[in-house]
Amino acid sequence: MMGSLFLKECRQILRSLIYYIYIVIFVLFITSQMGDTGWIGALEEPQPGSDYYGYGHSDEPDDIMEEAIETLFEETYRGVYNTYPFGFIKRVTLTEEELAGIESELERCTGKSFEELIELYIDYHQTTDFGGSFEQYMRGKLDWHIPIVEDFTYEEFEELMKQVSGIVGKGSMYEDSNYKASAIKELSYEDAVANYLDLRDRDRVTGAQMRLFCDYAGIMLAILPIFVGVSSCLRDKKAKAADVIYSKKVSGTVLILSRYFANVLLLFVPVAVCAALLQMPTYHQAVKMGMTPDGLAFLKYTVIWLLPMIMITLALAFLITEFTDKILAIPIQLVWAFGSEFAASTIVGDFQWKLVVRWNEFGDYSRYATELHQLYLNRGYYVILSMICIAAAVIVYGKKRKEGVTVFGKIWKSHR
Repeated sequence: MMGSLFLKECRQILRSLIYYIYIVIFVLFITSQMGDTGWIGALEEPQPGSDYYGYGHSDEPDDIMEEAIETLFEETYRGVYNTYPFGFIKRVTLTEEELAGIESELERCTGKSFEELIELYIDYHQTTDFGGSFEQYMRGKLDWHIPIVEDFTYEEFEELMKQVSGIVGKGSMYEDSNYKASAIKELSYEDAVANYLDLRDRDRVTGAQMRLFCDYAGIMLAILPIFVGVSSCLRDKKAKAADVIYSKKVSGTVLILSRYFANVLLLFVPVAVCAALLQMPTYHQAVKMGMTPDGLAFLKYTVIWLLPMIMITLALAFLITEFTDKILAIPIQLVWAFGSEFAASTIVGDFQWKLVVRWNEFGDYSRYATELHQLYLNRGYYVILSMICIAAAVIVYGKKRKEGVTVFGKIWKSHR
């Protein structure tokens, strides 16, 4: 019974216009984002003697302090502080007294007056070419650092950041998870070689590309499955078939689960196929350069990273729609999806418990490996939550079936 209902639900989905809209939007978005071939240069082994090997994330206290204090100076100089308290940008303007306090702290940790810092900043930016390419911009950015006095300790820096965060407000650069994630450094030859070996031997090239794929795909998969799930739940109501379905002897559990897993499968398959197709050029390029890429990276990453997203968005869509008989799941889940996307303190890592997790970088496997356990916990949590939500949807459906078709979403009304 379960198998035949599952296949019937698959056929119903394949006849749905919304399903094909889902595929078209997803494919257009992901191909527009993954068209860059800059990753080819990363497959070439670094050679000694170059004057620039790129940049990377840094955990060094000096780099963390420099990046955060430079940002604090620049925002104080402009008089506007960017914060993201609820996932959306909020620009904060301080009082003259608060600005004076921050200027005083900057003078204490740099050993220069605020006017001198402005002069150094302007002189550097007037004589440095930041145009042309992103590489030029990063080289220009990395060549200048705000001076910090030698006796300014990391403990004093943390206290300063806590103080500034309290003044500026929630979601600023000065929260510890944000400034620690934002520190960068110019790579040495040894750093570049280590990154290259990680890409070749640990990531096997395609792993790096599939993390980037999952980063972009996750943005869409936090949103698009909602519409398919809601449409699937409301299909019987639109066809005025609810009374007939409620009278059938098929168990509500079997009906809901077959419908849910049919949706999960058919929403996941286009994602996996798209990942496989986009992985092929990278795979063949790596083979051409004498490497041994991972041919199954597309499946490993999409199952671990993206399948739980599809599961939880569909499970919530089923639960809310079954409870209300309305499209209320769409605005509720859109708020959650956009909030999760905009609340990210960084677009590389810091997974925590967010629905949308980011890794907008080709490579850096060593850093990824340190955060991998949190990704597993995050995705495992959403798989469990999706099972809880779909179990609740089964209970709600069973109550509706027992008491009759809902009116205005009120499942407690009986129609016998």
